[in-house]
Amino acid sequence: MAKFVIMLRVKDGIFFAQEWLECFENIADEIVVLDNGSTDGTYEILKAHPKVVDIIRTEGYNEGRDKNLLYDHVRLRKPDWCLWIDIDEIFEPHLTRAHFDKLMRSKFINKYAFRRFHFIDREHFAGSWYRLNYSAGHDRLMWRENPKGYFQDLIIDSPNVKGINGLKRNTDFRLKHLGYINKELVDKKAEIYRAIIPEKEDIFQSMYLKGERPIRWDDERGSVRTVMLNQLLNALQVTHIFPKVIRRVKRIF
Repeated sequence: MAKFVIMLRVKDGIFFAQEWLECFENIADEIVVLDNGSTDGTYEILKAHPKVVDIIRTEGYNEGRDKNLLYDHVRLRKPDWCLWIDIDEIFEPHLTRAHFDKLMRSKFINKYAFRRFHFIDREHFAGSWYRLNYSAGHDRLMWRENPKGYFQDLIIDSPNVKGINGLKRNTDFRLKHLGYINKELVDKKAEIYRAIIPEKEDIFQSMYLKGERPIRWDDERGSVRTVMLNQLLNALQVTHIFPKVIRRVKRIF
C-alpha cells in the first residue's frame, strides 16, 4: 500500500485542530507539521497526536520558506504521495482511506486535484458566481512524490507544489474551507497580509464573505443536490479552459 503523508503549516489553529485531526487521522499514514509560532495550544495538541511524526517551529511570516522547509522534513519520511493542506480545511465526511488508496493505485496519474468550498457558517457555503467559479477550479493538489517538487519562494501566496510533471486528474472530492466562519481569525489573517501587501485591501475585505448567497451544504456525495452542484461546477470549469487555450496560442504565434 502506498505511503500517504499530509503536510500542515499552521499558526494558532486551535479552533479547528481537533476536527482537522479527526478527519486526517483516518486518511493519512503520517502527518508532518510546521508550526509558525502558535500560542493558543495548537502546537501542543498536534504534537501529542500519534499520527504527527514530526513537528518543527519557525518565527516570522514567510510562506515559501516554511513550505519548502516542511517539504524537506516530509521527504525524510519517504512518502509515496503527499498532500499539503490548511488546518481550516477538511474533506467531506464520507471520504475514507479506501477512496484515496484507489487514486494512489494509478500508475499513470501523478496529481489529483480537489475542489474547495468557502463556508459562511457550519451549514452553508458561499454561493455567489464569483465563489462558485473559484470552487470550480480544483485548487488543492495531492501528488506523487518526486525529487523535482518544490514550492515557490514567496513570502505570501505560494499555494501549490511546483515541478511535479505528468498527468493530473480533477476529482469530485470536496473540501470544506471553514476558515471564514470565525471572524476573529479572519481579522488576524487580514492583519498579517495587510502588513505584507497593503495594496491588496480589496482581497482582505473579500475574506469576510459580505453579501454572499448562502447555499446549504449536503454531506451525501450521491444526492441529487450534490450531483447537480458538481455538474454546474464542471460546466463553469469548461469556461475557464478557453482563456487558457487562447493565451497559449498567442504565445506560440
